[in-house]
Amino acid sequence: MKKSILVIGVGRFGRGVIEGLYDRGHDIFAIDINEENLEDVRDMIVSGAILDVGDDDDELVRIVGEKNFDEAVVALGADFEGALIATSILKDAGVPVSVKAPNQRRGNVLQKMGADRIVFPERDMGRRLAHVISTEAEIDMLELPQGFVVEQLEVGPGFAGKTLEKLNTSNRFGIWIMLVYQGNEPVQPTATTRLNEGDIMVIFGRKTKLNKFEDANFGKKKRTVGKR
Repeated sequence: MKKSILVIGVGRFGRGVIEGLYDRGHDIFAIDINEENLEDVRDMIVSGAILDVGDDDDELVRIVGEKNFDEAVVALGADFEGALIATSILKDAGVPVSVKAPNQRRGNVLQKMGADRIVFPERDMGRRLAHVISTEAEIDMLELPQGFVVEQLEVGPGFAGKTLEKLNTSNRFGIWIMLVYQGNEPVQPTATTRLNEGDIMVIFGRKTKLNKFEDANFGKKKRTVGKR
């Protein structure tokens, strides 16, 4: 179901949220103190406002009252006062709100303020990645905070017969090969691990870097597969 969602703070985390919401077809309104940050996401948002929510809470009250948002995300990790004010205003308006927190202590305070969901981006991303690496479940694509993804791909002719050291994917593409399935056996890869065509790779990196990685592996034909 299409929703109207407010995102306050368009740093790395906020931009990642906007990208994910845009990909899913939601209407996004963004607020940030920095005009350049809003310019970077202009094509993905319905509208935006340059605003310091900590100094101009009355304007935030006005925007929230007029727009009738279905949900909101407060991504002001460094501006804790602003996050508290924004959370209070949104909860008073009856808007479900998810808030980014830099640590557990501040997360506890935000929770007491009524935040519906507290997000710890670095910790949560690390835990989800650890789960992906250790699980036997099939992966298609798992989107993580700040624009990172985990995906499962078949080794194509471009990578077949080469070692991870030779491929050097982390430096060439910003993509890490975290696990390889050779036959039905999971292999924790090292620099000397040699890939075979048809092996399954579990990869991790920024979503924006995937196209070049996939083109080098397959050419223009991408194949995303489940684990054998």
